[in-house]
Amino acid sequence: MRFNETRNPDEHELALSLTRDLPATPKHLSRVAERLSPELARWGFEQWDLRKRGAAKFARAGEMLFVREALEQATHERVAAYHASQFPAGELVVDATCGLGADLIALAARGRARGYDLDAERLVCARFNLLVHGLQAELLEADSLAADWGAEYAFADPARRVGGQRTFDPSHFSPDPEALAAKMRPVRRGGIKLSPLLFDGYLEALGRRLEFVEYLGECREALVWLGSDVEPGRGAVQAESGEFLPEADLHYSVEAPGEYLIEAGPSVIRAHALGNFGLPGLGDSNGYLTGAAQTSRWLKCYPVLWQGKFDVALLKREMKRLDAGTPEIKQRGAKQDLTKLRKQWILDGSQAVAVAIWPVGKSLRAAILALS
Repeated sequence: MRFNETRNPDEHELALSLTRDLPATPKHLSRVAERLSPELARWGFEQWDLRKRGAAKFARAGEMLFVREALEQATHERVAAYHASQFPAGELVVDATCGLGADLIALAARGRARGYDLDAERLVCARFNLLVHGLQAELLEADSLAADWGAEYAFADPARRVGGQRTFDPSHFSPDPEALAAKMRPVRRGGIKLSPLLFDGYLEALGRRLEFVEYLGECREALVWLGSDVEPGRGAVQAESGEFLPEADLHYSVEAPGEYLIEAGPSVIRAHALGNFGLPGLGDSNGYLTGAAQTSRWLKCYPVLWQGKFDVALLKREMKRLDAGTPEIKQRGAKQDLTKLRKQWILDGSQAVAVAIWPVGKSLRAAILALS
């Protein structure tokens, strides 16, 4: 059921009240449907399910309204806050694809904001969710590409689904990122959120600056920035701190690790920024470094307990010698069947370890790492 299809919002409030904390069993569905309607009963149960899912992205998800597909794409509120921080406070910012309001909430918290969407139900959700956060923004049911923005700042997060399925083909995104980029180039600052899995050449053709945003250890997105105020460049960004790490190539690599195997964050790798730490790469791993322990929010450092050639039986013997439990398994470029390895390395020792695997030319090497 679409939220905007009823003229009585009180019925939706009642549906939420009657379905709160109840499993969506046939018995409960039937009982609520008798009070209201089958459509409202299903809507109420679905909203509580979506609110539980939304808690991974929104602190106040239990009070918000969602559309399933829009929630799946919605920006985490901490990452949305980073987006909003890139625009000057008080200036009008257009959210060209506001959906249920994830980025619009962050934009409205910093100043004037206007949201466009073609889906009336999502706009109803966006308005409701703004009010939950004590915020307001102008909302328009219109094609943002055809609209006169009257603003020097804009942001967009094109839909990346076709028929309910995620697509990585940008020609199927909506709106078309190339059309969005053309619309944004005359403004002072425009940003487009895209998948970090898209090819460099495609992203670079859209805008002057690329940022690969990391949050809670995941590379969440590629941000393309364009407009007259944007400085060209490329790098990784920590959403938590706003710290930027510029592109920098590795100077050299070694085959075997030293005292520590050091794992770079995924955004560092995606931004080609591994050369910022003054450390050698490890083999052909594209992501493992080695050297002395580092204090960096971009890196995880693991003491090396053993290293050598990759051999399943040999590694199991060494782990038993180290009194290791079943290991965490990591690999970069090795393409091993991790499910099969986990079954082969079931151990009952007391020491927490990880096994890292990486290629060196056509051969594989491995290390047993201490986990704190």
